[in-house]
Amino acid sequence: MTTANANSSAVEVLRRSGRDIAAAVIYLIAAVLLLLPVYEWLTNSYYFFLESREYALLLLNLPARLFALVGFVLMFFQFVLGMRLPAFEKVFSRAVNLKRHRALGKAGFILILLHGLMFLLYDYLVTGGLLFDPYRVVGMIALAVLIPAVIAAWHFKRLKLSRSTWRTLHLLAYVVFPLGFVHGRTLGVEFATGTWTVNALFSVLLAIYVLLLLYRLVVYLRG
Repeated sequence: MTTANANSSAVEVLRRSGRDIAAAVIYLIAAVLLLLPVYEWLTNSYYFFLESREYALLLLNLPARLFALVGFVLMFFQFVLGMRLPAFEKVFSRAVNLKRHRALGKAGFILILLHGLMFLLYDYLVTGGLLFDPYRVVGMIALAVLIPAVIAAWHFKRLKLSRSTWRTLHLLAYVVFPLGFVHGRTLGVEFATGTWTVNALFSVLLAIYVLLLLYRLVVYLRG
């Protein structure tokens, strides 16, 4: 083996090691982002379980809150992977990022949808009707915007949508994340428990979301 080939092999080994380390760091951060709200939910759920034997609370309210927390984080992951960030594409290929973007989007949507349906049923069982206070309506609007965007993404070819129509629906989905934040921030028990975890975490995620949107806008305007 020539010196040039040896140097090239060494560089490639270093690059692979760097990508492996970066991937491990990304997976660790992702796990922490998921586990922090789950920990907060477990703490609150233990308290509610000790204090209440109300089946609607235990079987609908508590799971629905967990679905919202996890679904929100998964939607954030989906958004980040869909940004085509150069830093991520140095660690994972664009094809891998796109595949995970779609998978996380599906998982996040299902959890958010279950959250909404379970809370509608919970409110009906507890109050005898549906509640339409402003912040619940915000959550309903977010879901109403998300559903057609998801259907368009899942069945793009079958629906024979034009590229511009698909793009419009896809862009509308970007308002779902901030609407979901407002909905959760005002109504979520985990936000109101007085601990810093969920409040701080979701505020940071929203800030990153806004910064990445601005980044994509700058990239788009530069052509």
